[in-house]
Amino acid sequence: MILVFGKNGQVATALSKILPEATFLGSDVANFLDPDSVLKALDQYNPEVVINAAAYTQVDKAESEQKAAMTINAETPGAIAKWCKSHNALLIHYSTDYVFDGTGEKPWLETDEPNPVNFYGLSKWEGEKAIQASGCKHYIFRVSWVYSPWGNNFKKTILRLAQEREELKIVADQWGSPTRAEDIASETKKVVEKYLNGKAPEWGLYHWRFSDYTTWHQFALDIVNEAKNAGAALKVQNILPISTEAFPTPAKRPKNSRLGTLRK
Repeated sequence: MILVFGKNGQVATALSKILPEATFLGSDVANFLDPDSVLKALDQYNPEVVINAAAYTQVDKAESEQKAAMTINAETPGAIAKWCKSHNALLIHYSTDYVFDGTGEKPWLETDEPNPVNFYGLSKWEGEKAIQASGCKHYIFRVSWVYSPWGNNFKKTILRLAQEREELKIVADQWGSPTRAEDIASETKKVVEKYLNGKAPEWGLYHWRFSDYTTWHQFALDIVNEAKNAGAALKVQNILPISTEAFPTPAKRPKNSRLGTLRK
């Protein structure tokens, strides 16, 4: 069977639309702040494939909620990986572009050394290392700038603000690749099907990119233009570019979140 953690997240919601045969568990059953509850669920369901779509993703709050971020993003995934190793199960886990420090302009490759500049990125990197150290069969997929019709994300925030304000100021010097949760789910399904059919690609770490590189400012322009073309009534008139320094946040953001790939 296929077991998915993170029932209400963006990727898990997208997966639920195309993997109806999977079992989805939320924090009410498998609380990632309590690794023992997650291990208990694994023992109960004894899955052949585990998809971890649960994560602590509040980048700014992670700076002050470090224990929670590390438990959810590293300790519990590491415990899952050990369980998968001992039960010969496959683990699919999602990570982030924020494991890199954002220097330079070249896309980051799987072989590049992470150097996170915020605690969220550090906790995700620690999770990657814990999974790799377990020796379990695994795929770690790094993705960036995830958005969807569900949950909290940049696209939904821009659409809400565009209805409320005449002017928006959006950071224009951070680069990345907006990623639809539906694309992540679709690619994940392909990997699972190949694995179950004995045709799995090589295990390990992969970067996934489904769109061109852009900035948050250009992404916001595209979102608003798409909405206007679809007939949405928006109040916004101007979307102004600003620098990262003009929009201070508790957590530092990498300016270069371009993900490249050596692996297909």
